[in-house]
Amino acid sequence: MQKIEFTKMHGLGNDFVIIDKRSSKIEINDNLIQKLSDRRTGAGCDQLITINTPQNNNVDISIDIFNPAGDKAEACGNGTRCVAKILFEESSEKEYLKILSDAGTLIAKKAADLISVNMGKITTDWNRIPLSKEMNTLSVPIHVDGFDAGVAVNIGNPHIVFFGKSIEDISLNEIGPKIEKHHFFPNKTNVEFIEVVNSNKIKMKVWERGAGITLACGSGACAAVYAGWKKKLIKNNAEVQLEKGSLHINIVDDEAIMTGPAEISYNGYIFI
Repeated sequence: MQKIEFTKMHGLGNDFVIIDKRSSKIEINDNLIQKLSDRRTGAGCDQLITINTPQNNNVDISIDIFNPAGDKAEACGNGTRCVAKILFEESSEKEYLKILSDAGTLIAKKAADLISVNMGKITTDWNRIPLSKEMNTLSVPIHVDGFDAGVAVNIGNPHIVFFGKSIEDISLNEIGPKIEKHHFFPNKTNVEFIEVVNSNKIKMKVWERGAGITLACGSGACAAVYAGWKKKLIKNNAEVQLEKGSLHINIVDDEAIMTGPAEISYNGYIFI
């Protein structure tokens, strides 16, 4: 049997099991992912993330992100901030980090007690989201009672954002998986429901592709602010209120900069 050490972390309740592969050879397979991700028999998490030695000198580390079923996710803003916290604690002199994910190189910085990450370019081009056919991505014809037509966005991974007067009564367990697997989205999609509080503040509920309901989603918060700004519902700098706190999103030159907390819950190990 192999002893595998991990760190359990979260960003506003969006939780992760993080395995550092830089100093040990660990095989990441479906059995390990599913065992650690299970909330009854394992540590429990929304995603499992590995920290890897980079293949080039242009980045500090690379990461792989796995959903509980074992499939990979391209991007995870809160998870990236959690990884950045580990690295900043290793080297307090570092002012910023370059973290390579399947969505590209992300830049993380310390912001007082918070962690900031530039999630890179956002687009609403239909073929880059991708959608199954060309359509107006600011008005995707998927009907949800009480909400406008969706806004399709890609921020390294696909999202569709719905704006309505209230998100309190939305049944995520019912509507989330239907939209995630809608035929418009060949790679499936993350789903956000948004209530605009004022021009600088929104409330959000999220259904994550491959993970289901999560308490927070960093890339989803970025997608929501970008979509709201494109629809002229909010400004490009806004607070995103979630169940356990807020993320702050600033859109600059079509890039999303996300700032929020990252916390270590505990360190543990498992035998496989």
